[in-house]
Amino acid sequence: MNYVLNYILIGFVFIFIVDMSTEYIRKQGIVKLPASDEWNWGTRLFTVLIWPVGLFFFLRGYIRERYFNNKNK
Repeated sequence: MNYVLNYILIGFVFIFIVDMSTEYIRKQGIVKLPASDEWNWGTRLFTVLIWPVGLFFFLRGYIRERYFNNKNK
């Protein structure tokens, strides 16, 4: 039972970090995010359950933008 609770807790922490970073990016105007990319509670709860997949895509996008984007050089 502890494994399940830890898994869900990590999912909530992951969603919190993604929401805070998205809000920061939106406020700073770093990237223009379309309004259709807003997350509702159903999407958040679903992502809590599949957070390893979300973490994979988050890290993949970060690495691509940070290290393989020619605009940063």
